[in-house]
Amino acid sequence: MNATIGRRCMIGYGVFMQIGRKASVVIGDYSSINTGCHVVASTKITIGSNVAIGEYVTIRDQDHLFTPKNGVRGEGFFSAPVIIEDNVWIGRGVHIGPGSLIQSGTIVAANSVVNGTVGPNELVAGAPAKAKRRIGPDGERLPMLDD
Repeated sequence: MNATIGRRCMIGYGVFMQIGRKASVVIGDYSSINTGCHVVASTKITIGSNVAIGEYVTIRDQDHLFTPKNGVRGEGFFSAPVIIEDNVWIGRGVHIGPGSLIQSGTIVAANSVVNGTVGPNELVAGAPAKAKRRIGPDGERLPMLDD
């Protein structure tokens, strides 16, 4: 398995990692991945330092291709690296899809679906995840700039 796990990380009970032969998973220092998470890499998944990942989160850098004529079987995959920067909190039950970038200082609310880029210092929620508010340097709740 091509995984690098930083210092003083916590990997919870029943965490499942599937890492392809040419893929890698890199986890920074002081991060935690809680019970029941799935991490599936066919290219690369990077999890920064001081990242807290709640229970039953799914992080995948690949997704099935689909055609109405053939369905999903035998259609192949779309794959793009996932990057979770430092100091991120990911709530329980979140799905993070291929090509996602979650920038530093962000909170992803429970049961959200992330596909794409999430800005720094934001609280995002929903399916798909959208910015709900900004997070100030001392954790204060700030409105979005267009409120």
